[in-house]
Amino acid sequence: METSLKVLFVEDSEADAELTTAELVRGGFRPEIHRVETRDELESALESSWDLIICDYRLPRFSAEEALATLKRSGQDIPFIITSGAVQAEQTVSLLKQGAHDFMDKFALARLIPAIERELREAEIRRKRRKAEERVRVLSRAVEQSPVSVVITDPQGNIEYVNPRFEQLTGYTFNEASGRNLGFTLLDQESASAMAELWSTVSSGREWSGEFCSAKRDGQLLWEQVSVSPLTDADGQITHYVVIKEDVTVRRSYEEQLLRQAHYDQLTGLANRVLMLDRLNVALESANRNHHKCALLVIDLDHFKNVNDSLGHSIGDNLLKESAGRLTGCIRGGDTLVRMGGDEFVVILPKIDTARDAQQVAEKIVQQFERPFTIIGKNYRVTASVGIAFYPDDGKNPHLVLRNADLAMYKAKDLGRNQYHFFTEDINRQLIERLELEERLRRVVELNELMLHYQPIYALADGRLAGFEALVRWRQPDGSLWAPGQFIGLAEEIGMIQAIDTWVMRTACRETAPWLTASSGRLRLALNISPHQLQVPGFSTQVEEQLAANGISPEQLELEVTERVLVNDASETHANIEALCRLGVRLSIDDFGTGYSSLGYLQNYPFHTLKIDRSFVSNIGVNTNTARLIDTIITMGHGLGMEVVGEGIESDTERQFLRAHGCDLAQGYLFSRPVPLEQLRFSVEQDLKLVAEDAADPGQ
Repeated sequence: METSLKVLFVEDSEADAELTTAELVRGGFRPEIHRVETRDELESALESSWDLIICDYRLPRFSAEEALATLKRSGQDIPFIITSGAVQAEQTVSLLKQGAHDFMDKFALARLIPAIERELREAEIRRKRRKAEERVRVLSRAVEQSPVSVVITDPQGNIEYVNPRFEQLTGYTFNEASGRNLGFTLLDQESASAMAELWSTVSSGREWSGEFCSAKRDGQLLWEQVSVSPLTDADGQITHYVVIKEDVTVRRSYEEQLLRQAHYDQLTGLANRVLMLDRLNVALESANRNHHKCALLVIDLDHFKNVNDSLGHSIGDNLLKESAGRLTGCIRGGDTLVRMGGDEFVVILPKIDTARDAQQVAEKIVQQFERPFTIIGKNYRVTASVGIAFYPDDGKNPHLVLRNADLAMYKAKDLGRNQYHFFTEDINRQLIERLELEERLRRVVELNELMLHYQPIYALADGRLAGFEALVRWRQPDGSLWAPGQFIGLAEEIGMIQAIDTWVMRTACRETAPWLTASSGRLRLALNISPHQLQVPGFSTQVEEQLAANGISPEQLELEVTERVLVNDASETHANIEALCRLGVRLSIDDFGTGYSSLGYLQNYPFHTLKIDRSFVSNIGVNTNTARLIDTIITMGHGLGMEVVGEGIESDTERQFLRAHGCDLAQGYLFSRPVPLEQLRFSVEQDLKLVAEDAADPGQ
């Protein structure tokens, strides 16, 4: 059977009100609704009776706090429920203290119907309680059935009467309470101070209301909402005080839970980022006021991700809790330990005399993590890297001190982890230089600062030119040129590698097209391609467009990839490689032997060329094992139907060794350094002339 319900919406969104109304209907109510958006509209609506008010937290011209104040001024007791998309815990607690009855997320209304049913019940209870409070002034029997505690005292505050609810709630009988002062159950000094305010108010003939924390007879805590009213005789003299006490322990527990969630990490129980900033501000203000130093330590667990990924998050959580316990044993009384999130912690040392004080704490932390963690019967080594910054030396505000401690922690990681490092201006300078470099690199294509050098590739059998590899260079403000190893890694980090790769391919195809087409397919162009580029959908189409635009045959383009591509076998990478092979473009494995290659990986893709890394070539004649390894690589490459290129050849000994062992192609400083294309003109034209002569006289 449907229950009628008169609902007043304080809401600027008609759609939200309709959604909530639909939820009421589904919950078995027959709602009669009215919607208002301003104070005037609310005041006018409150002239009628309502069962329930549902109020949005913030409106364009109104707010939940103002609406609550308006309801209070009306003198009506109507259940007041706040809804909002997003609100801070402190704001929720504040509104609950001001009289709001509940709060809920307007996008998750599962609690709405139970909350309304509860508040309707509690509103009825409050109505009965008020009626009882009025009658208790003259009819003492009525208070015997009151759902709240009722206490009557003499003018000095000594108890003369308590009702059964008082006895039930506190555990004290009438005989045990009679004659004792009203505040005999108070627990703490704060409640004692409130009691002094109470007597100051009621002794002047005014009513008082507030909250007290008391202790029951068995020692349990009890929070009560207390209202005290003076009773006067015909002459206006106070004869008694009537005290109404309501148990609000559950509500207070809810409020404390909200505040704890807002300030403490649920996993470890440590302070969280919000409380950390508050404590850090207090520490810095104290240090500034009293002219002493404070320190901030940022701690990050080394290799924690390995444990999380291999054993699962539940095991990782247990490790974090144990880590929190170890860190707690390293700090002093008055220090604050914080879990910032993930595997990062912070220690605030609010007062130190010298840097040595902070260093000693850091040393303890590093030592604590020397011991392995025992998980499921196995030992796992998770060490800690610590960064240290001081106020005021390393920053004048909390955010700067935190940033600098964080930078020092990353410096400790760069130096090998499992250690601590102090913040220095050199670290700051490196950060600034890094940021400036990133900004310059983001505009490198736009400012036309890139250029290409080309290194020729020769056939070892006859010394003929077989092609050239395009290598990008970045012109610096001082006129120097940076090689790829100095900036490509950063370009991958900041997402510029695709733009650079695209520029290299477009420019190299345009610059070499005349020579490639004149060679009758004999010469080829080699380009290095980032693994990121192969993950771009449709990359093969971009390659096809460049070949067509410059009249280059697909088999004259060779794309070089590193062994990382073989291991990170992403579906998009596989699709691009298959499309390139269908197009006829050659594929080359660059720097072979320095990564994670295996025959299994090589069989997955139709590679045409295998390049032996310079680190192996340079050991020819020095290490007999290297010579055997190179011979094995050449044999393996040929066995898989691939051409083999020796990279970085700098001596004739290396050239002769590779040629004697069947290596097909070679490049290196022995033949030519990477140079601008124009400097290769003579070599290329001579080679093309020989090709033309051979074609004219095939029997020569």
